[in-house]
Amino acid sequence: MGDAPASPDLRSICIIGAGPAGLVAAKTFLRTGRCRVTVYEKSHRLGGIWALDEDSTGGFLHPRTPTNLSRFSVGFSDLAWSSVDIGSHAKGKLPMFPKAWQAGKYLVEYRRRYLPGEVIKYGMRVSKAEKCKQLAIGSKECWRVTAIDADGREERAGFDHLVVATGFFAKPRPLQHSVDVQGQVDSLSMLHSSQYRSLQELLPPSSQSLAGKKILLIGGGNSAGEAAATIASHLSNAQWSNDTTQQKAFEGCRVVHSTPRPIYALPPFTPANENSTIFMPLDFNFYDLSRRLPGPITGNAGRVPETVKEMLHGVLRKTIGGDQSDLGADALVAPQGTERGTVQVALAETYAEFVRSGLIEVRAGRVASIFERDGRVVATMSHGGTSTEIEDIGAVVYATGYSPSSALDMLHPQVKEALHYDETSMRLPLILEQWQTMSKAVPNLAFIGFYEGPYWGVMEMQARLVAQHWLNDQEVFTKPYEEAEAMLDLRKAMQDRTLDVPQYWFGDYAGYMEEIASVLELQRNDGDFQECSGAVSAARYLADSDDRTEADATMHDLYDTWQSCTETGKYTARAAFRTLQGNWDVHRRITSHNTTYPSGVLTGNASFQFRSPTDAAFDLEYLYAESGTFTLANGATMNASRRYVYRYSEAQDRLSVWFVKPAHDLEVDYLFHDLTFAPPAEADDAGHHFAKADHLCVKDMYWTEYRLPIKGIALHSFQVEHKVKGPDKDYVSFTDYRRPEKSAV
Repeated sequence: MGDAPASPDLRSICIIGAGPAGLVAAKTFLRTGRCRVTVYEKSHRLGGIWALDEDSTGGFLHPRTPTNLSRFSVGFSDLAWSSVDIGSHAKGKLPMFPKAWQAGKYLVEYRRRYLPGEVIKYGMRVSKAEKCKQLAIGSKECWRVTAIDADGREERAGFDHLVVATGFFAKPRPLQHSVDVQGQVDSLSMLHSSQYRSLQELLPPSSQSLAGKKILLIGGGNSAGEAAATIASHLSNAQWSNDTTQQKAFEGCRVVHSTPRPIYALPPFTPANENSTIFMPLDFNFYDLSRRLPGPITGNAGRVPETVKEMLHGVLRKTIGGDQSDLGADALVAPQGTERGTVQVALAETYAEFVRSGLIEVRAGRVASIFERDGRVVATMSHGGTSTEIEDIGAVVYATGYSPSSALDMLHPQVKEALHYDETSMRLPLILEQWQTMSKAVPNLAFIGFYEGPYWGVMEMQARLVAQHWLNDQEVFTKPYEEAEAMLDLRKAMQDRTLDVPQYWFGDYAGYMEEIASVLELQRNDGDFQECSGAVSAARYLADSDDRTEADATMHDLYDTWQSCTETGKYTARAAFRTLQGNWDVHRRITSHNTTYPSGVLTGNASFQFRSPTDAAFDLEYLYAESGTFTLANGATMNASRRYVYRYSEAQDRLSVWFVKPAHDLEVDYLFHDLTFAPPAEADDAGHHFAKADHLCVKDMYWTEYRLPIKGIALHSFQVEHKVKGPDKDYVSFTDYRRPEKSAV
């Protein structure tokens, strides 16, 4: 192909990148029947960061990393997750939060359905995209694109329009950009959080042990909280698995998390009502349309007013069940008044309880330098004008963000200048309009998904919007929050680290979906929901020409899930399982009505220790370890201990308890009981969650009840009662569990 598009009858569209943004853009343009589309993808497979198989080792993500949002937010309007074959791993049920490799399979199926094979050119890196004059159509501008294959061969082609869909998080930001790393520091491993996969990667070159060492985690955002929790979970698993080599290599090792700001750690399922008796996927709660003000829903972006900032802190504290001071870490407690910044969230299910247990130690401040002294690695931190040191560092993992600049290398400097490009701005390198898609200065250039934390639904809306504007030769328009002056002011505020800059400056998912749908005059597809109720999904907004089959399947699935949560308590077991993690003080009273089985009182402690599931049928697992002193009714005392394994299965939405083998108390033996949780209405009446189980153990019958007064996502105490009857047993065991007192440090 030459420098000009081949045919004036069809618009030629060049798309750079075959991740979610590039694929949905290609499908959108092709569906119009008025475009010829070419997608250049530098790798040899589609998917972007989701280009993974189940066993991939070199990707941007670990293949088993779950999505941050549910499958109803990670998907497009015209492909339901129920139509994607993700193999036997689903166990007959779709995962609510798909794994990264499953998101990859979704995108492969999406391409198979909607994009002809010749549309994507794999292994082609776009090195230049230059504006030129399309002589055949007078003075209209076009693009001359140069792409290079793996052997260095160049291909040049001309296009009417250019779409950049490379992804915003193009390249991990080097640690040296924010921390003074002095010398070589050869005695430890240092890697970006996106590169971390296992503890073995943190072992120093000269040793196979991190025993007694600290793993320094640097960063104050979502990825930092995720990474800290992931590493802590691996350390916990190392200590409570059967692998004695792992136990020794990481004995006494812990994570020290350095964060410049407090973060709220949220699990994937959060309470949806005042009494915390209904739990839903967190995006159901975040993006519930009924929580918006009456009238047309509009979006917001940019700096956060003080009143909104305080409101959001209140919402998060209510969700969490407090201000996090009970975790014993001052660094996680947001200050009051003018020193309080915007809400910062980490979607990390286990983070909070690892902090409470001490496996994660949180330090407030920024790491200034890392150096070696007397054969030991030391880091200096600054906070509030004071400097402190962290000693005995065995490894460093940094979650210091990404640089988007390399994703824009192909653009000519004049194009970048027209877009107010700033290479030093990691968060807002370009000033764009029209929901971050275009600029009046370069009207035949568009960006899809090129902002922090892009949503798949917004990418689809952006693609629809750009297609309509280009094919109808419409003018680019500007939202008030995208005025150049406001955007440049926001960029400066980011660089100055002012306290009113939000974690995600363009994060009003529901607002943007509703606004763009209104501009495009899309039809609402609310299914069984009322118009302004239920969670946002791309499937709720359709064009006249869209095939409704897939969208209707998604909306049916969404409504069914919503009703199951509100009426039968779906995911209550998952939420309850999370609240058990960590350490407890135990007080148990046994009242026996049979002289052959003694009465007495046990006082001691117990812990629910997180570890990897020892059976693939389960998704989550704790080893329960209890020890204490049992005092008989006659005053005699004895040491007592017991262990169980607690498991959760998402496919069954069930929490179960298992006996361990007497001679191998880290290994599961057989089932003790499955817990059945009461539905929300009964939990409301009781004033707390409760679950029941029964179990015949040889000749003895056990009737069990758990009482769990969950507040937000927190559990500060709970009770377990066993009623036991058999030939030689007739007793009631009542155990009260309470969190140990913690003081903030």
